[in-house]
Amino acid sequence: MCAENIFVDELSIEPCHKTMTMTFQKGLNYLKGQNGSGKTMLLDYVAGIRNDQKQRISGNENIVYINQNIFFADRLTGTDFVKFVYRLDNKSREREKFFEFTEKFDIDKKVDVKTLMEKQWGLLSGGERKYLYSMVLLSLDREWYILDEPFAYLDTEKKEILWKVIEAFASEGKGVILTSHEEEYVFY
Repeated sequence: MCAENIFVDELSIEPCHKTMTMTFQKGLNYLKGQNGSGKTMLLDYVAGIRNDQKQRISGNENIVYINQNIFFADRLTGTDFVKFVYRLDNKSREREKFFEFTEKFDIDKKVDVKTLMEKQWGLLSGGERKYLYSMVLLSLDREWYILDEPFAYLDTEKKEILWKVIEAFASEGKGVILTSHEEEYVFY
């Protein structure tokens, strides 16, 4: 059984000279702060990318982390990215499962995801790459979704679709931790 909350207990983030204690509850959790205030570093710890030797974080066993950095080979296609992610997650029928997710949220009615998946990663614009990256990772079934600046580089239409998915997850009882400088989507 998954923990309801994620607990951070006196986590010391040295570069920012901060010690943090907090609880993230299921639903939408919004982290606000200026650039360089340690939001991304905190999310890296919560996601397990950075290691806390003292195990000061618990409840983060079933998460997906959508960070700001997107690394994938430029010559591979969006479909290759879907296959890569789903195989890491031990899922089969990658394309079908991803399209089931896009149909659930009527994503294909506004954005031609199939065309994005046929393009090479390096030929996608920054916004297209960020959108496809986010949608593929959001299609994984997790208890918690951690999103660091998910609206960056997205046009208004893609921001609205992404926000629709985030709202749905929060209302379904999933946990969402979100940082954004675009508050209009957080308080939509």
